[in-house]
Amino acid sequence: MSDEETFPLARAELIALFLESMIFGAFTVLYAIAIWILLYREKLRGKSTLNRMLFGTTTVMWILSVAHLAIDVVRAVEGFVVWADKPGGTNAFYARISDPTEVAKNVLYITMTLVADSFVSYRLFIVWNRTWWILCIPSVLLLATAVAGYGACVEIGLAKEGNAIFADNLQPWIRAFFSLSLTTNLLATFLIAARIMWSNRRVRQYRAGGAAAGSHWEVIETMIQSAAIYSAALASLLGTYLAGSNAQYVCLDALQPLIGVVFTLIIIRVGLGYTMNDSVSGGGGAISDRAGGPSQLQTIGGHAYPLQPVAINVSVSRTHDRASFEAYDHKDGHVVSDIESGKAPSE
Repeated sequence: MSDEETFPLARAELIALFLESMIFGAFTVLYAIAIWILLYREKLRGKSTLNRMLFGTTTVMWILSVAHLAIDVVRAVEGFVVWADKPGGTNAFYARISDPTEVAKNVLYITMTLVADSFVSYRLFIVWNRTWWILCIPSVLLLATAVAGYGACVEIGLAKEGNAIFADNLQPWIRAFFSLSLTTNLLATFLIAARIMWSNRRVRQYRAGGAAAGSHWEVIETMIQSAAIYSAALASLLGTYLAGSNAQYVCLDALQPLIGVVFTLIIIRVGLGYTMNDSVSGGGGAISDRAGGPSQLQTIGGHAYPLQPVAINVSVSRTHDRASFEAYDHKDGHVVSDIESGKAPSE
C-alpha cells in the first residue's frame, strides 16, 4: 500500500494547518511576552538596553509566520472548497507544487530559516567579542543554505503539472538545504557554548570562595535545549522527506512558527533571569564572606558576583626637620613666633 493511500495529501495538509495554527498561537503569546520583557528591562534599568536587532528579528519572524499561515488558510479554502467538485478534487490541487501560493509559502519558509540562522551567526559574533574570523565557516554555510533554499524554490516554480515534491530534480536542492541549516545551527550553538564556558573559567578566580557560575550554565542550558528542539524538528522533516512520506508536509508547516517559538524562548528565559537578578540585587548589595565581614556585590550584565577580599597594607614615614626650626628661633636673639604651634609673635 502506497503512502498516498495510507496518508493522503489532503489529510496531511489539513493536519499541518491545524498544528501550524496551534504553534503560531503559542508563538504569538511568547512574542508578546518577549517584547514586554525587552521594554520592561529598558525601563527598569534606567538606560537604553533594548537590543534593536533582537527586537527587529523577533518582529520579522512573527510577520513571516503570519504571512505563511495566511497563505495556508487561502490554500485550504481553495483546495477544500473551490477544488472539491473538480476532477481529482483536493488532492489534485495540493499536488500542483508549481502553484504560486505553494512557491510563495516555500519562499517564506526559506526566508524565516535564513533570518534565524543569520541571527545565530550574529550572536556567535558578539559572544566571541566581535572576532571576525569566527564567522568564516558559518557565513559559508549560511550562503550555501540560501543558494540551496532559493534554488529549490526556483525548481518548484518551474515544475511541470503533476510533478511531486519528491521528484529527482528537487531532491538534491531540498536535501542540501535541510542538511546545511541543521549544520549551521549545531556548529554555532557549540561554538557559543564553548566560548561561554571558556570565559567562565577565566573569571572564576576572581569570585569570592569560588562562587558557582550558575548564570553562565543557565544560558548554556537554555541555548542547548533550544537548539535541541529545533534540531529534532528539522531532523524529523529531513527524515520524512527522505522516506517519501506526506508527513513531511506536516513537519514543514509546523516548523515555520516553531522557529519563532524557539527564538523567543531564549529571550524570555534570559530576560526573566536578568529581571529577577536586578530585583534581588538591586544593582549591588552587601553579603557576608567566610570570615564574617561584609563584602560588596559587583553587578555585571545583570548578575551579582561577590568580590574576592583583598588585604591592603599601608606604611607611613614621617620626618621632622628640627634643625631648621632652631636656626630660625635663634637668629635674632629675641622671642619669635612658634611656627609649630601657630602662635603670634610677641611684641
